[in-house]
Amino acid sequence: MRTKSPHIGILFFLAIGVLPFAAAFVYALLYSFGAVGVLNTSYTTAFWAAVFRSGEFFKSLGYSAAIAAVSVAVSVGLALWLVLSYRRDFEKKALSFVLYLPLAIPGVVAAFFTFQLLAQSGFFARITYALGGIDKARQFPDLVNDPWAVGILLTFISLVTPFFVLLFMNVYKNERLGELKTLAVSLGATPRQVRWRVSIPILLTKTRTLIVLYFIFILGAYEVPLILGQQSPQMLSVLIIREMRQFDLAKIPEGYAVAVLYTFIVSGAAVLLFYRKKKTADAF
Repeated sequence: MRTKSPHIGILFFLAIGVLPFAAAFVYALLYSFGAVGVLNTSYTTAFWAAVFRSGEFFKSLGYSAAIAAVSVAVSVGLALWLVLSYRRDFEKKALSFVLYLPLAIPGVVAAFFTFQLLAQSGFFARITYALGGIDKARQFPDLVNDPWAVGILLTFISLVTPFFVLLFMNVYKNERLGELKTLAVSLGATPRQVRWRVSIPILLTKTRTLIVLYFIFILGAYEVPLILGQQSPQMLSVLIIREMRQFDLAKIPEGYAVAVLYTFIVSGAAVLLFYRKKKTADAF
């Protein structure tokens, strides 16, 4: 019985997690080539050619990658600063509750909250108007549905930073960084050297896989950019859903082509990430 239980778990995972995804991916691939679906009659590469010719996918990919990179970079930097500067303060219940509260807030709720705060008819605009800072609501800076994705970035940073704080605090404890810092100081290292040559390298090395995975997660986020994003360019998930829900049924295969292309890119990045991790582990 003991030898069969791992195999049962693997079969259960394949049946619940892998097979539905594989079936959906194959269907999307066939749909994008015109083999199945409404109005499709024969195999064709015209839909893929239209996707590459328009260039909208690559604009959306670059836009999404920029937002994900900035969100993760700022969140990681802010979390590192908080952990290395105020780690002991987070052990207090009141402060830890305030810090970790965003982890319990769904993305769609956080997006609506940001919209109500930063929109030109939102809370901050009304406060600014009441204080005489502006004469009309449209004079307030456009911080949602804007080209610079300010609202999206602030929402992602507020949601992701607490996660990295919690992650870095656990790594700090498990790797016994406090003792390593004491040892480095006893050997003549300055506090600045300890931070930049001991603490930060260890924290980033131990968490780099999760950092990359969070980048991929934000790259494919949907609710936040749907509510706070602009019409063009859009983040990838919003673009894919828009293409697949068009009134023109003849263009729906282009949406499936975009979804397949995005899946290839994300899957390739994930495989490369874990392959390099395994290769590094085998080297040691």
